[in-house]
Formats: sequence, C-alpha cells, structure tokens
Amino acid sequence: MVLLGDAIEYVKVPRKVFEPISDMVKAGLYKDEQEALKRLVHDQAEQKIDYYGKKIAEMEQKYGMDFSAFENRIQSRAEEEDFEEWDDFILWESYVAALRYWEQFL
Repeated sequence: MVLLGDAIEYVKVPRKVFEPISDMVKAGLYKDEQEALKRLVHDQAEQKIDYYGKKIAEMEQKYGMDFSAFENRIQSRAEEEDFEEWDDFILWESYVAALRYWEQFL
C-alpha cells in the first residue's frame, strides 16, 4: 500500500520478489520477514548516511564552512555569480536533503 496525499494506492508485488528475504529467514539470519525487511532498510540507510556524510564533509572542507553558512554566502551574492560555487551549492543541497531523508529510517 502506498499513501499519496489522501489517496491510497495498492501495489501488487510478485511473491518471487520476497524469495530472497524468505531464504534469509529460513537460514536463520532473521526471525521473520518483517525483521529482515526492517534490518535491510536500516542497513541501507546506514550506508547512505555514511556516503552522504562523507560528501558533505568534502564540501565543508572545500569551502571551510557548513552548508548553512555557504547557503548564506550564495544568497548574499545576488549581483555576482560564481558558477562553480552555484553548481556546488545545488549538489551540496542535494546531499543534505538525501542525508535527512535516510536518517528517518534509523
């Protein structure tokens, strides 16, 4: 089931998709399919958080400031544009958004 605003949409997922998860449960890696799915999502979230955290750290090192300070710097330069900085701003903003997204799964 997928919630889209006030609408509910049901998505049919073939049983075959869940076979690897069932196999992990049968092998004793997880107590049931629900625990397996939760752990797999949690593990994926940890990997993504690590990845985006490193990308954010690279940008912080490059500019010597955090994203909020860099955003203020970009916005205060209404008259003059530095295209490399603008490109980095868009990229950095996407890293921050992705990090926040994945953090909700921990």
